Amino acid sequence: MSQADYIAQPSSRTTLDALQAILQNGGVERLDVSVAYITNSGAYDLLKRMSNTLGGDWAAIPKRWITSFDYCRTQPVALDCLLSVPNSSIRIHDAAFCLEHGGAPKVPFHPKAFLIRTNQRDYALAGSGNMSRSGLSRGVEAGLVLSVSRILPAEPSATAAVKAMRTWFTRTWGGATPLTAPLLSSYSQLFEHKNNLKAPAPTEDDVASTDTGRGALSTKDLQRLRVCRHFWIEAGNITKNRGPNLPGNQLMMKRLSRVFFGFDSTAVPENTHIGDVEINFNGGQGAPFSLTYSDNKMDKLVLPIPGAGGPPAYDNEYLLFERKKPGIFKLTIGTRAVKAQWFKKSTAIDGCFRMSSGREWGVF
Repeated sequence: MSQADYIAQPSSRTTLDALQAILQNGGVERLDVSVAYITNSGAYDLLKRMSNTLGGDWAAIPKRWITSFDYCRTQPVALDCLLSVPNSSIRIHDAAFCLEHGGAPKVPFHPKAFLIRTNQRDYALAGSGNMSRSGLSRGVEAGLVLSVSRILPAEPSATAAVKAMRTWFTRTWGGATPLTAPLLSSYSQLFEHKNNLKAPAPTEDDVASTDTGRGALSTKDLQRLRVCRHFWIEAGNITKNRGPNLPGNQLMMKRLSRVFFGFDSTAVPENTHIGDVEINFNGGQGAPFSLTYSDNKMDKLVLPIPGAGGPPAYDNEYLLFERKKPGIFKLTIGTRAVKAQWFKKSTAIDGCFRMSSGREWGVF
């Protein structure tokens, strides 16, 4: 017996919705994914939806991912995150050639296919979206899901089609390069070279900025925020939100700084809670902290409480956020000399900015 489902983003049924429907049927034995590129937000959204749906079964399921280094669109942090997922293996299409040619492929790798095997059925999802937030849920995408029973007789052509997609995946997997720590390091060097960070290749997660106000970040600026691993800022005088005699922990940042922290550049009303990010200070225990668009038209990030997970105070310090995994950041405090090094790295990629108050910040 064969069955079909559809993807009609964003108005009706998203890729994430279709995948969740498959997983909810239970008995998942294997997950195979082949996509042209993977962004941090795409990895974050997919892993969160899948792990939440499968619960304790998620860790035991074998997972195979095939992607590419083409045009430096796949983000290294996303690959590192996938490598850390239990029972997860990654292979890269034509990795050596792509690295040798600065990210240009010999033959572009462009599939968007999800193959899921359960104890009852074989599923094949083929759509138009990559493993990005836009491709999985936000952008205009279309696709189909075809499944066949592994127990009851199914329509022959449907069975043959799903089998052919599995054969294609197996062949492509066999010809791809296993992603090892040295290979990921080589790709990270290429991805984080100043030439790439200065003019990153756009992905589906990059949309035009509609903010035309004075001092607004440009679309190119937002692309740099998305791809850079580091974000630094002069904290300035922190509002004493915890009381007049206690150091504050609410950092006011440039509007749309949220893009660095993994959120969309979509305009939201004042005092909107945008989301939470996990922050750890100097290797301490990480915890979620709130990011809000404040009524002063700035992005407001709550930081670890001073003296209880954070430094004694944040006032006039130089703060550096390093992206460790999608949605997870390490916070450190730098000296004036170290801040000068950050400034130099940011200037090299046109990633240095100044707020109306005079506070400097940047990405690299």
